[in-house]
Amino acid sequence: MAITSAGIGSGLDVESIVTKLMSAEQGPLNSVTKQKMAVQSKVSAYGTLKSGLSTFQTALKGLSDVSKFNTQTASSSDSTVISASSNGKATVGSYSVLVRQLAQQQKIALPGVASIYTPIGTGTMTISFGTHDSTGNTFTANLDKSAKSLNITSANNTLSGIRDAINAGDLGVSASIVNDGQTNRLVITSKDSGAANSIKISVNDNDGNNTDATGLSQFAYDPTLTAGAGKNLSELQAAKSAIVDIDGVTVTKPSNTVNDALEGITLNLFKIQPSTVVNLTVARDQTTVEKSITDFVKAFNDINNSIRNLTKYDPTGQASGVLLSDATARSISTQIRTTLSSALTSNGTISSLSQVGVSFQKDGSLSLDSTKLKTALQNNPDSIAGIFASVGKASDSQLSVISQTTNTKAGTYAINVTQLPTQGNLLASVMPNLNITQGTNDQLNLKINGVSYSLTLPAAIYSSANDLGAALQSRISVAGAQAAVTIVGGKLQLTSSSYGSSSIVTVTGGNGASDLFGSPSSVSGVDTAGTINGVAAIGAGRTLRGATSDASEGLLISISGGATGDRGTVSFSKGYASQLNSLVDSLLGTDGLISTRNDGFTSSIKRLTDQQTVQQDRLTVIEKRYRIQFTALDKTVSTLQSTSSFLTQQIAAITANSKA
Repeated sequence: MAITSAGIGSGLDVESIVTKLMSAEQGPLNSVTKQKMAVQSKVSAYGTLKSGLSTFQTALKGLSDVSKFNTQTASSSDSTVISASSNGKATVGSYSVLVRQLAQQQKIALPGVASIYTPIGTGTMTISFGTHDSTGNTFTANLDKSAKSLNITSANNTLSGIRDAINAGDLGVSASIVNDGQTNRLVITSKDSGAANSIKISVNDNDGNNTDATGLSQFAYDPTLTAGAGKNLSELQAAKSAIVDIDGVTVTKPSNTVNDALEGITLNLFKIQPSTVVNLTVARDQTTVEKSITDFVKAFNDINNSIRNLTKYDPTGQASGVLLSDATARSISTQIRTTLSSALTSNGTISSLSQVGVSFQKDGSLSLDSTKLKTALQNNPDSIAGIFASVGKASDSQLSVISQTTNTKAGTYAINVTQLPTQGNLLASVMPNLNITQGTNDQLNLKINGVSYSLTLPAAIYSSANDLGAALQSRISVAGAQAAVTIVGGKLQLTSSSYGSSSIVTVTGGNGASDLFGSPSSVSGVDTAGTINGVAAIGAGRTLRGATSDASEGLLISISGGATGDRGTVSFSKGYASQLNSLVDSLLGTDGLISTRNDGFTSSIKRLTDQQTVQQDRLTVIEKRYRIQFTALDKTVSTLQSTSSFLTQQIAAITANSKA
C-alpha cells in the first residue's frame, strides 16, 4: 500500500519531527536575519540624524548671514504723515522730517462728449513727458522717457475706442471715461508721479489741422499753448514732485516712496504737514537678534538630544540607543561640540559664546543667559555678528568685503593694490552733426560690455552737442544699456558704467555712426590688480579675490577708489554658525560621513540579503532530504508493522490448532 501522507502508514508524526528538526536548522538564518534587522535599524537612526542635522542647518543659515545682525527699526513720531523702514544699512540716530508737498500724477481731460460711441476723428497721437515751467511757460522733455505714438483709425475713433487703445498700449498713461451726469469725459492720467512726468500730446490729425478743437486734434495738449490752439484738454490735477525737508535739507523726489534720500531708509509720505516736524528714529533691532540667538540655542539642543538618544547607554540593555558605540555618530557629536568650544580669532572684544550668555550645561546642552546677551548687544553690537556669522572688516573705508568661501581662513590680511580698475570708453574723432534727419542719420548701433543695442535718435536740429548728448543718453537709458554720455572737446564720448577688462564700448554701425562719431577710438577697461596676504590675487573688474591654496582663498574684496600701494588690512572672522553651517554641509554632502556610512549600510544589507538567500536555499534542500528520509522510514515501519501483524496472526492460529 502506497503512503500518500507522512505518518499515515506507520503512525509516526513525521510533520512534527521535520518541523522540529528544521527549527534547529534555522539557527544560521536567524542569526543573519537579526544582523540585517540591526543594520536596518541603524539606517533608520541615521535618517533621523540626517533630518535633525538638516533642521539644525536651517537655523544656522539664518545666523550665518551677517545681515541678520544688522536689522534695524525705523519709527515715526506720526505715522499718519510718514512711515519708514530700514534695510539695515542706515545710520542709527534721529532725523527731523517736514513734508512740504506730496507727489502726484497729472490728470488731463477732454471736454464733455454726449456719446462714447460717436466718431471723433482719425490720425496719430504722440504722447511724451517732461517738466512744464508755468513761470517761463516752457516744456522741457524728460529724456529718460521716449515718446510713444498711437494710431487712431475708423475702427477705434470713438471715445470708448480711444480709451481702450490707450490702455492697451504701453504709452505711460491710462485712460478712463467719467460721466458727469450730462456728458462723458475722457480722463488721461500719467502712470508716474513727479513734475518731470507732465503729459504732452501732439496730434497728426487727418483733417489737416493738428491744433484746433475739432477732429482728433481735440486731444492735442501742449501746456505752453492756448485753449483751442493746441492746449485742448483741461488739467484736472497738476504733476507734482514730493518735497520734504530732512534735517533742514530740502529733498525733491518724483514719488511719495522715497528710498534714496537717506542711505538704507525708505520713507513713505502720506500727508502734507509743513509746519510740524516728524521725528524719525532708526535703532538696532535687538529683539530680532535675540530671537535668532534663542532659536540657535534651541536648534543645537534639539540635535544634541537627538544624538544623545541615538547613542545613549542603558545598563539594563533595554533602552540603549540604536547607535550606541557607533563611531561615526560619536564623531559627528564631537565635531559639533569642538567647533562651539573653540575660541574665535579676529573678532575684536568678543571671542566666545559665553561672552554673549551662551554656555554648555552638564548634560551637554546649551543655555542662554538673556541678561548677559542684552548687555553684550548694548555694549558690543558690532561684535555680536562676528560671533555667529562670517564677517570681514577693512581698515580702508574704500575697501569692502563682498563674500568668502568655505576655504577662506579666519585671519588678518594685508592688501596691496598695484593697478586700479578703469572703465571702457569710446571717444568720437569728430564733432557731431547736430542736424539729425529721420531715416538719414538717426540710427546708431552700439556694443556695450558685450551686449548689442540699436538706437534711434529723435529727428531734430539740436542747438549744441550737449543737447544731442542728452538725447543719446536718453535712448541709451531707455534701451537698458549701462553707459554714460559726456562731451569732451565738443565731441561725444561714451563710457561704460562697469569696470574691468570686459568693459568695452564700440560703434558697430547705423546710418548715423559717421555723423556722430566719425572714426572713434575705443579703450577697454582694465581689472584691478594687487595682492592679498602677500600673494598675487585674482583681479576682476573692481574686485580682488584671494588666491587658490592661500589662507585668503575665496576672500572677495571690492575696491571703490583710492590709490595704488598698501591699502591697510582686512580682518576676516568665521563665526560659530558659519563654521557649523560649513561642517553640516560637509557631513550631509555626497562624500560626507553620513553618506559614506549609509553606503556601508547598503553594502551590508546587500551582503546579508545574499546570505539569507543562501541559507533559505540550504534549508529547502535539508527539509526535502528530511522528508524523503522520514517518508522512507514511515514506509519501512509500516511494512514491519504489517509483517508483525501477520506473524502475530499466524502464531495465534498455530497456537489455537495445537490446543485443538
